[in-house]
Amino acid sequence: MRLTAVRKLTSLSLSIHLALPSTLYLDSPEETKRRFEIECEFVQALCNPHYLNFLAQRGYFKEAYFINYLKYLLYWKKPEYAKCLKYPQCLFFLDLVQEPEFREAIASTAAAKFIEDQQILQWQYYLRQRQRLHENPDAAERQTVDTATTQEIGDEAIDYSDNEDSDGPSTHTNGTSKQNGVH
Repeated sequence: MRLTAVRKLTSLSLSIHLALPSTLYLDSPEETKRRFEIECEFVQALCNPHYLNFLAQRGYFKEAYFINYLKYLLYWKKPEYAKCLKYPQCLFFLDLVQEPEFREAIASTAAAKFIEDQQILQWQYYLRQRQRLHENPDAAERQTVDTATTQEIGDEAIDYSDNEDSDGPSTHTNGTSKQNGVH
């Protein structure tokens, strides 16, 4: 009986504490710094789909105090806080955990694995692109210029780049070339 009362009291005090901003407490600078670090670490842990799966399977996403805590953590989306994050993709997951449908779906290990696979593919793509830019910065600059000077219109691509051999923009349709729009 006493243990149940202690659990209820602890749960209640935790839910009240987690639902209120830290500015309502008169914490010492050390306590404020520690709270900031703990909340920063927790928010960044949200980008780990297996951690989200763990939380969902343990029932945390069904507890009102925990959902209130997740709402409270939305302050991390403000630029003055977001700049402290090493893994900014966690803000996307912070938004996702606000949705009941996501909280229910992430309880599936298959869903967590799918999200992890998508993250890995995105990181691999990003790293390959970054490596290409470092290996050949001139090609990256040309690609940027080419992209800026070509405008896609339906099936046709019109090249507005300066071409000394042409009388104007050329169009390309299905592998054929037309000069000045004349077919």
